[in-house]
Amino acid sequence: MNNQDFQRFLEIATVNFANDKVKNGSWKEETALEQSKAAFQSLLPEGENTENNYLKNIVLNEETIGYLWYSINIKHEPNYAYLYEILIYPEHRGQGFGKEVMSMCIKEINELGVDDVWLHVFGHNQGALNLYQQLGFEITDYNLKISSSRFK
Repeated sequence: MNNQDFQRFLEIATVNFANDKVKNGSWKEETALEQSKAAFQSLLPEGENTENNYLKNIVLNEETIGYLWYSINIKHEPNYAYLYEILIYPEHRGQGFGKEVMSMCIKEINELGVDDVWLHVFGHNQGALNLYQQLGFEITDYNLKISSSRFK
């Protein structure tokens, strides 16, 4: 991924992440985009050249139809990969590209000598959760939330 592609990825991914954090109640809409940009900056301080991070264009017939981002954590034993982002443009969703890209990504990670692949999925994203479970991902944790105002 070159810098131009990386900037386009950031434009889309930071907005999507901010929207998801607002939707799940973690962030306020007024500050969400700023928080999202800060989160991406902390994870990718050297942009597309950040060590142990793999940012890729998803290409179909020479056209970018999405992006993929994962990192390899070499600081902990055993090493593991963390899949931060798989983003398929809306007009290309529902055609099997997500599943195909995920399978290729996991194979590539395995070829790098890493066994475990972790990811996070927002609770409201049932389509993604279904895809991940079809691929064999197992749920390892749940985060739950309730408003205390329900108990007034």
